[in-house]
Amino acid sequence: MTNVHWELSDMSTKIFGSGWWLVLVGLAVGGVLGAADLVATGSSGRALTDVAIVAGYTILLALFRARSDTASVLAGAPVDERFESINLHALAGAGVVAGAVSLGGFVLAEVTGHDGSAFAILAGAVGIAYIGGVIWYRWRL
Repeated sequence: MTNVHWELSDMSTKIFGSGWWLVLVGLAVGGVLGAADLVATGSSGRALTDVAIVAGYTILLALFRARSDTASVLAGAPVDERFESINLHALAGAGVVAGAVSLGGFVLAEVTGHDGSAFAILAGAVGIAYIGGVIWYRWRL
């Protein structure tokens, strides 16, 4: 029984420790996007393009992460503390942009008389995630 556990552990280390997990996630996300596009439009070309873009991006990151510190950060494996800090700053900036765009989109939709519910949901998700993150990390760190 312990040999089976060791073999599974060794296999998971080879997949998840190697960076190829990113490709598997990319294929899964691309597959979901492609399937959604296929159902919505009926275009298999668009569906394959969705899969190719997401999977191609993750394959490039997996291939170049050993050669490029930037690619390693984008692949979710910062090489040192400096790149961890760069990653945290980039994530914070992305969160600010997401919040500003969602709030701005909501205001613009309301002013022009359009339905702003999608923007409101996104703005609420960003706000709840931020508040939840502050509470979680205050408790954990």
